[in-house]
Amino acid sequence: MSDILYLINSSGSDVLPFEILQTLDDARIAFLRGNIHDALAAVDQTLDTLDRSRPGYRDVIAFRLFMGSVIGADWKRWMAEAAEATHTEADALTVAALCVESNEHWHSGRLLQGLSLNRIAVKHSRDLTPLWRVYAYMLFAKKLSDIHIPLHAHRVVRDLDTLIDSTGLHVFGSLPQALRSVLHLQAGRFDQAIEAASQAVRVSDEYNSAISVKLALSVAATAHLARGDRGRAVEALETFHAKVGHYALPDSLARAAFAETALAAEQEGPQAAAEQIRAKWHLLNTGSASFIEDPGRPAWLVDIARRAKDTALAERCLRAIERLADNNRGFTLLESAAQSARAASVGEKPELTSILGLRGGRPSGAAAPHRPSPLEALDPDLLDASPPRALRPTEPEVPARPPAAADDSCRTAAAGTAAPASLQPKPIAPLSLRESEIARLVGQGMTNQQVARQLALSPHTVNFHLRNIFRKLSISTRVKLGPIVAQFDRPPDS
Repeated sequence: MSDILYLINSSGSDVLPFEILQTLDDARIAFLRGNIHDALAAVDQTLDTLDRSRPGYRDVIAFRLFMGSVIGADWKRWMAEAAEATHTEADALTVAALCVESNEHWHSGRLLQGLSLNRIAVKHSRDLTPLWRVYAYMLFAKKLSDIHIPLHAHRVVRDLDTLIDSTGLHVFGSLPQALRSVLHLQAGRFDQAIEAASQAVRVSDEYNSAISVKLALSVAATAHLARGDRGRAVEALETFHAKVGHYALPDSLARAAFAETALAAEQEGPQAAAEQIRAKWHLLNTGSASFIEDPGRPAWLVDIARRAKDTALAERCLRAIERLADNNRGFTLLESAAQSARAASVGEKPELTSILGLRGGRPSGAAAPHRPSPLEALDPDLLDASPPRALRPTEPEVPARPPAAADDSCRTAAAGTAAPASLQPKPIAPLSLRESEIARLVGQGMTNQQVARQLALSPHTVNFHLRNIFRKLSISTRVKLGPIVAQFDRPPDS
């Protein structure tokens, strides 16, 4: 019965020939069971015989794009086809393309763009078949948990749970529990994380589904390590790798790779762990926010490399977190993770401690009080408050900063569009140079739109920085910026 409900809720095409619909149904069941390569073969067979102009073609392409993106198989080809197809209304292909593009931004370190596109995908999915709503909600919840916005993440997981229950999509019933296990892990609630992960695996087994199994197992392995139970961690990782037919998203692969590195460090020492880091670098997902799911991870990696006397690897690990922080300026958790990694690189005690470095107990840094980031300060509805002009909008990129210099003061200086000559080049403490540029212009009475034109930024980017400026200066209105700027820029002898 659960399979029938799944097929009903995943198919939006009732205009295709019976043979094609039957092939697609077989592909969907194969995907559900974890036989994704069989599912891909069945869909490709369908596409070889299906006329592009036929109703339902876009639904088939959407499913193909979705599956290809899960395992990284030729999804760019189908993204290109989605971009070429003219369509004026949001449909399954629109949502699939938005989700894939969102993930591409996310795993390239462009967090705000990735989160914004995922939010738009959630809104567009509301009038579609439940499968696409589950897909968009799941990715959105994962992103929110990655960047440590637990209240919003719990809310999305709760909505996902309600959606699955109300539509009878019980084959996805393990997904909310697996996502909750991640949130428990981040909060240092290791027993609850293990229980939620175990429940996710039980539900998947009950419905003969591969959904979220590897996600849950990777969480369980990490939580067992944090509790000091090496044997159970090894069992979870062995089961993880034994699920050969099951697919895993990049963050699950990264979590398992980190756990294996921690085991190597504990059992064989830093040299063996450093070798693991090098061998598994492509799995560690250091360009994504999943790198700071445990904010102490970067410092932990640097410390391992340093103890192994592998200077080049320590530098590589440090540059990874600095690059991620640099691409998302003002995100305090990333800045703290980078600062902890810098401390570890010179042998100092980092502010943030990874749960992977524990031998049973509670992390001193990973569950520290959360400091809001600009991404958290933004109301989720603000991310797409204005209806997009196109179904796949693009936001102007924030100008890139140059490579970080050795001097810490240079690390925090923003580059990109040059400040007007009338502005002082020095930053206003404690603001970055970019924030200082914006603060001075707003203090002169400019609107966000005017500042955006002046500095060649988007209004969203200006608003992003302005909220951070208010937080850093402990003010709540624009009019208070003028006196602060004037006070700072006043000559010493005046």
